[in-house]
Amino acid sequence: MSKIIILGGGWTGVSAALEFKARFPSVDILVIESSLYSKRGGLLRSEVVQNHIFDVGGSHIIFSRNSEVLSKILALLGGNLIKNTRKSFILFNGIFVPYPFENGLYMLPTEDRADALISFLEAWMSRSPKWEPKTLKEWIYGFFGKWIAEKYLVPYNEKIWSKPLDQLDADWVYTPGRLPIADWKAIVKSSIGIPTIGYVEQSIFYYPRKGGIQALYDAALEKAMSTGVDFLWSERVTTVKNDGGEWLINDRYRGDLLISTIPLPELVKVTEAPEEVIKAIDSLDYNSVAVVGFALNKPAPDQHWIYVPQKDLVFHRYAWISNYSPYNAPKGQSTLIAEVSIPKGKMPSPRLTEEVLNGLEKIGILEKRNIISAIIWFNKYGYPIYTIGHRNVREIIQNWLKETGIYSLGRWGAWHYWNIDKIYEEVIKLVDKVPLPK
Repeated sequence: MSKIIILGGGWTGVSAALEFKARFPSVDILVIESSLYSKRGGLLRSEVVQNHIFDVGGSHIIFSRNSEVLSKILALLGGNLIKNTRKSFILFNGIFVPYPFENGLYMLPTEDRADALISFLEAWMSRSPKWEPKTLKEWIYGFFGKWIAEKYLVPYNEKIWSKPLDQLDADWVYTPGRLPIADWKAIVKSSIGIPTIGYVEQSIFYYPRKGGIQALYDAALEKAMSTGVDFLWSERVTTVKNDGGEWLINDRYRGDLLISTIPLPELVKVTEAPEEVIKAIDSLDYNSVAVVGFALNKPAPDQHWIYVPQKDLVFHRYAWISNYSPYNAPKGQSTLIAEVSIPKGKMPSPRLTEEVLNGLEKIGILEKRNIISAIIWFNKYGYPIYTIGHRNVREIIQNWLKETGIYSLGRWGAWHYWNIDKIYEEVIKLVDKVPLPK
């Protein structure tokens, strides 16, 4: 009987275990996860603090343009499910502009709307048919025009990526479902005062009724375990070897097929990778993310998540998690999280909670007297960054993985900024193509 070993028991690892077991019921599967069971879930982890539920990996929701994948994910939750109509905004000059920004222009003063439209049309008319942006900055200016670029997209993206945008490749923005692609007709309508809806596949989203976003992870975990998948908790991967055609993990666990969902830098540390691959791994860039949470003694406004391009505020986004589900906070109270990007290799400032609080006070979101409790969580791996040349780097790594026989996937295993649904979609593709040993 074949045995599959999966390194990493976050969303990608659990999804892979589910899909392989569904396709090959007789196969043995062992998932090795470094976290304690009590800290399970990765970026889909939730914690309860004074009866308030916090999603400690940041704001996560369930949506997809792939109906098959969406159905599979929602089926995991059964009846523990809420359907929401998106109420997301960009806080711009004190105005809550409906997201995406280009579809919410109708909320702006007339002069601003006119400037945005003129700039947008100038960018479109000046582009050649063969226009191909090389950097994220070029793409933003060339696609949206100078006004939207400089008022919103550039400052916001500089905050989330923590680096100049001419150092980032433009190719990732073409990933379907990753970013909203503007419809020029909608922008024209919005600029003359007609409300429009952008990023339609995300305009309706789903979320667990109870348990925070971790309820989704736990539902997948429970189903995987019920089908016979074994999970080994609190076991850090220290060695990965190919021993006579079998995979040997930590000199103890053997399998015929190896799937890795752990971050590529962590995988390379425990294998005998060549120098070229080690150098490629070292050049991969990422941001950590700090999540600062507040349990509040006041109700939330009728909003979900808010993007904040303002440069003098440390957080790039905050979210009223209590509006994702009424079970995320006691009645009359609310739960708020703010997300802060931290450059690779750095830790949050000891004063970060205070800085976030001061920023939220400055823009009138809360006052100190509203706070029941405040807490901070740090996620080392938050956002993979598409630096210039990342495709060549990834090709070196992927060629080595292919030669070695390791299947690596997920946000950190493939080094792609993927959502919940995209990860599940890639898992299905992997199960379809992997030759399972007999």
